[in-house]
Order: sequence, then C-alpha cells, then structure tokens
Amino acid sequence: MASKQHNHLISLVKQMIPPLSPKLHKGQAGRIGVLGGSGDYSGAPYFASMGAMRFGADLAHVICEPTAGAVIKTYSPDLIVHAILDYKKSDEDIKKELKGIMSRLHVLIIGPGLGRDDHMQNCARIAFGLAKDMDQMGVVVDADGLWLVQSEPKLVMDWPGVPRIVLTPNIMEFKRLCEAMKIDTKAEPRTLCPQLARALQNVTIIQKGEHDIVSNGMQIPAELIEGQGISSEEVLENEIQGGLKRVGGQGDILSGSTGVLMAWGSEWVKGTYTDVGHPPPDSKAIAENVPLLAAYGASTFNRTVSKRGFEKKGRSMVTGDLVDLVGPVYEEVFGKAREDDGAGSKL
Repeated sequence: MASKQHNHLISLVKQMIPPLSPKLHKGQAGRIGVLGGSGDYSGAPYFASMGAMRFGADLAHVICEPTAGAVIKTYSPDLIVHAILDYKKSDEDIKKELKGIMSRLHVLIIGPGLGRDDHMQNCARIAFGLAKDMDQMGVVVDADGLWLVQSEPKLVMDWPGVPRIVLTPNIMEFKRLCEAMKIDTKAEPRTLCPQLARALQNVTIIQKGEHDIVSNGMQIPAELIEGQGISSEEVLENEIQGGLKRVGGQGDILSGSTGVLMAWGSEWVKGTYTDVGHPPPDSKAIAENVPLLAAYGASTFNRTVSKRGFEKKGRSMVTGDLVDLVGPVYEEVFGKAREDDGAGSKL
C-alpha cells in the first residue's frame, strides 16, 4: 500500500497536469525534443519521444543524425524528425539549426541514442549551451548525455535562476558521476544523491535502483512533506514496486515522461492554464520545485509501467510492450484526464 507521503506527492504532481480543453491550442500541453539518435542507435530516441507522446505531450521532436533519422521516420508518422546532426556540417551551422528547433520546445531530453563519438557528443555540448541561454527551458539528461556531463560537469552548472535540469542515471552512470565529482561512493547510500546534486549546483537527480531516490541537494520544503511543519529531509525515496525484468529502453520512457511533467509544471507555474480553470500554485516552494515533483511523478509512473509490463509479458517483456501500456498506466497513477465542458478544439 502506498504511504501517506507518496499519495501527497502524487496529489501535487496531479495539480501540474492540464485538463483537456478546447481553450488550449496545439502545443500548450507540451512540446518535447529528444536530442540523440546516432548511426548505431535509433530505438532510444523513438522510445523517449513516443513515450512522451503516449504520456500526453502534444508534440515530440527528434533531433538526430541523418542515418538514424531515415530509420526513425519509418517508426511513426507522429514524430517530427530533424536529421540535422550531420557530420558534414560545421558547428556553427548545427548551432543555428538547433537554436531554431529548440526555440519551439518546452523541454529538451539530451542523450537517448546519442553515442559517444566526438561529433555527437559535441552536438550535445552545443545543445546544453543553447538551453542555458533559453528562458525557462527544461532539460532532462540520460544515457550518453550523462557520459558528457561526467566529463564536463560545468555543462549543467551556473544556470540562471532555479535549476531546471533533471539527470536520470542508472547505477553505473551514477557511480561514474560521483567519481567525477570526487564523492566517496562508499558513504551511506541515501546520502549520495543529495551530495551529487549539491556538487552539480542543485540539479535534480533520479538515482535509479531498487528504490528510486530523488533529490536536488536541498532541504525538501515542508509543503512537499505531508504532515510535517518543518522538514529536514533531503531526499524523496520512491518505494513503489517495479517489474522484475529490466529492458534497455525503460530509461528512455522515464526520460520522456519526466520531460512531459516538467513541461506541464513550467506552464502551470507561468499561468498558461489559468483560462481553463487551472490556476498556478499558491506556494512559492511548490512553484520552485517543479523538477523535483516531475522527477518523483515520472519515477512512480515508470516503476508502475514496468511492473504492469512484467505482469503481462514476464521474461518476454520488451520496451515496445511498455509503450503500449503508457496510456492505461498513466490513468492508474494519475487518474483519467480532466475535461472542461467546452466543445471542439483549437489547432
């Protein structure tokens, strides 16, 4: 049975989710980009972007290398594929095209299928620089995006305002990040995530494991800790049971759902959804912790979809099975979509 604290956090996450309304136009409920897709890896950006679409994003853009782009376009006509990360192009040309695409996004997911060759890593480096200069753009970093961050931690540091970055490392990626930041990995396990978050200037981290640990290295506001007037906690621990089989693309679905929740949360805070009867938060603490809530909500969703996929498919479960379950599990975790009483929709 879920704890009172877990239910409280999910109730806060639900507040960020916009209702389905004819008063909203296409794009207001999430424009997500995925930067990755090298010649060897076309599946990961597909799972991240399609996971985001199935979760509820209006639009998903894949920004990739041309060979990967030709393949990804055959997977689904729902995805907008920009095969601009061409080895033949100059950095300046790639930067110019990237800037045009990123200016249309709420959140950019960096890393799925990126690969580690110099060209693709440099494209990610350019994207980090552009995102840092874009007001309120959220960033989710996974896979080989984390490989770049461990080599160049400054890419996620010194961002203006409240940090709007979520890292989603698995066990080995987390260990390498800790070593890069000279954090003793033999310390008490529950202390490692906040230590790493602080070392990276309070980015939000989902430390994936038997239980997911979420932290931005700061004291959790009391508003997020049900029943406590004063909070001394630095982590949110997610003990929701996951599946017993790990599949390679499961983390990509986590990245996609994290990105959508960050997009919804940022627009909620800005008041985008006020016209559909969805006022922004009345608590500054909640408004400033959208990445933390998005990370916890996505962790809950991802663990649940993994469990349901394993229950249905057992050892034969693959990531495509999880994509098919995104809709039903979304409703299980967050409830059916709220609707207003209007008719029609704006395009």
